[in-house]
Amino acid sequence: MAQGTGNPANWCREGLFTHENIDFGTGFVKAERGRTFLYKDDPESCPTGKNCRTRSYVVNGETVITGRKWNGFVCSWYTSPKGGVKVGWLEESDVEFPNLLFDGSDNAWVGEWRYHSNVIRIERTKTSGEFRITGDALWKGMGDNVHIGELNGTARSENGKIEYSDGSSEFDCKATLDLAYTGYLLIKDNANCGGMNVRFSGIYRKIK
Repeated sequence: MAQGTGNPANWCREGLFTHENIDFGTGFVKAERGRTFLYKDDPESCPTGKNCRTRSYVVNGETVITGRKWNGFVCSWYTSPKGGVKVGWLEESDVEFPNLLFDGSDNAWVGEWRYHSNVIRIERTKTSGEFRITGDALWKGMGDNVHIGELNGTARSENGKIEYSDGSSEFDCKATLDLAYTGYLLIKDNANCGGMNVRFSGIYRKIK
């Protein structure tokens, strides 16, 4: 499975998930013991070494968005119905990858999507295949140090993706929106969509 370059092949981290991984999949947890634990990505020893298993786990039947595979593990992202996020390595043998029907219709895009405090709203315009996209992102530092970002424009969907852009300059906000699976929206931005440290990148779950 393809992956990004620059960081160790065994990295699997929330903030880098949509950038470090290139090929994405959808899996369902199916472990003999009824749940599967997440493993850390310490560059020197994890996820295959000792003391790499965390206390965090995902139970059978839950959906995970997956990225790179490495030495019998698969980098996985889980979002709970309440919005909690868990990212880490799962044993590949505990994840099933069935053939899934993909919904790339206009209806699949439309709605309100959330990842932590970030919100994306997608609405149809009067033009077929075109959408109005608005969004708010927030980064909180120490004390009153708060930076914000926003999306506000129109873009078209092509082959299950939307390429959003505020302009043609490399310094303009640009973001790729991808329907990873029904109810899940994968976003990767260029870090120019708001103040310092503000990112829209992540996996969003549809809430409306």
